Amino acid sequence: MKNTCVSVCSYHRTLSADCDGNKVIRKFASQGFENFRVLFDNQSGKSESEVEDGYQCKVCMYNGSDFEENSFNRPINRHHRWGSHQNPNYFYAHFRMLVFFLKNPGFEYYWFFDDDVNFDGNLKEMLTAYEGLHDDFLAIQAFKKEDYKDLPRISVINNRMEGSHGFWLGHCPGAGDKFKSSERHIGCFFPIARFSNRAMIHLLELNKSGYYGYSEGFVPTSLASDGFKVASMMDEFNNYFVNNNTDCILYHKGAKFTWEWL
Repeated sequence: MKNTCVSVCSYHRTLSADCDGNKVIRKFASQGFENFRVLFDNQSGKSESEVEDGYQCKVCMYNGSDFEENSFNRPINRHHRWGSHQNPNYFYAHFRMLVFFLKNPGFEYYWFFDDDVNFDGNLKEMLTAYEGLHDDFLAIQAFKKEDYKDLPRISVINNRMEGSHGFWLGHCPGAGDKFKSSERHIGCFFPIARFSNRAMIHLLELNKSGYYGYSEGFVPTSLASDGFKVASMMDEFNNYFVNNNTDCILYHKGAKFTWEWL
């Protein structure tokens, strides 16, 4: 994984060595990735050395000025289904990942994990199984409106998704979203996601052209509609499309990822 960077996205609440979040981040760092960083939302004004001491690993710092400089501080319409998230770090989560890319543009692929993701087993071995796949965007779970044959590793949305009753795509694009195209209409859940270098460049170009939206719909739909390769790690039956031959289990907020949750 020499040309791949793995990052955990976090902020000051996990900086204390006594908290569970800090222990999880150190667990990620102990996997022996060639390139590992904590993408740190520095709203508390910490120094880089202070944050690196807290995590005992390298960090990439950013704050609101990075969003302003790159026109990432886009408005969030309160009538959007998820418009209660008035913090662009959450509503436009891919923008913080683009900040990381701008500060670290030399990698071929970029994995991002939210700080409420945990795992048991060998995570590095699991991620290494994806090194031979040249997907431009890969999410732990993605779902498509129709059976687009050119996107075989994504399940079609259905009403077994108990969280949204199969209506997730009806909310996105939503109020305030500015999609260039939704020809390939896809949603996803990406507390775990991987981007290619060229996908990052394209997402920057879209933003410069005035296109943006709720990340978990905007990113897969925009990339797939513009001809990029998009895929899901898991299918609708909670199985992995790629057999990684490891015992690694991934968790979000203490629970396994399932289709029924979406």
